[in-house]
This record gives sequence, C-alpha cells and structure tokens, in this order.
Amino acid sequence: MLAQLAAVHESIEANGGSVIGVAPAAAYQAEGLMSSSIPFNLYIDTEQAVGKRVGIGKQSLREFFFNLPAWWRYIKALVKTRRQGRITGHYSNLPGITVVDGTGDVTYVYRGTGFGDYPPLETVQAELKSTLDSMGSTD
Repeated sequence: MLAQLAAVHESIEANGGSVIGVAPAAAYQAEGLMSSSIPFNLYIDTEQAVGKRVGIGKQSLREFFFNLPAWWRYIKALVKTRRQGRITGHYSNLPGITVVDGTGDVTYVYRGTGFGDYPPLETVQAELKSTLDSMGSTD
C-alpha cells in the first residue's frame, strides 16, 4: 500500500490532503524507505498508540494460523523476499488505513484482518475526497 500511496501522493496533496505512514517498525526502516521511494513522512509508533486509538490491533495466534487469505498474501510476499516481521516487527500486527480530517477527527478506518489486507486504493481516495469535500463545504 505504501507504493500505491506514493504513486498518488502528489495528486492527494494537490487536492488539499496529506499522506503520512505510521508503523511499529524500526526507525532505520522508515528512514530507508523515505530516502529511496516514499515521498511522504513515515512515523514510528512502537507502542502502537495510533493503532489502538483507531481500533487497529493485533491478531491472535489462532486468527493468524487460520486466516487463509492472509497466508496466501504472506506466501506471495515471501516469494518476493518480503517478510511481515521485517516490516511491522511481529507477525500479529494488523494493517490499516485511516483518513483524518483537518480537525483531527477520524472519518474513515479500514481495519485489515491479516498480512497485506488493505482496501482498494480507489476506496481510500474516495473517502479522502469525501472528507475534503465536507471540509470545504463548511468554510
């Protein structure tokens, strides 16, 4: 999802939005991504305060083992030499996408159910557009 957001980053900013990434990873990972391919800021949240605030948490060991779609995504990632622990620090960290308006209110949350479970980029862009439109109509 980071690469997809990087690809549309300029158009999001041109429409009045901003993109940031938050992950429970190591600082060197965020720095490496920002210096090589990610044009927006990545923040490290080792305590997962942001995820807890919007209800994006961890999956249980049982959920991890029996989540077949997540295993399929995990196997595809391994083939591409990516590994969940390399990105998030632990197998159980769940992905998510949040849209926040200019006042800090959360207007959209997608809570992933396993590794690589993100909404389609078009859905995220539509939610962002809706948020931006509603902010513009209150001015």
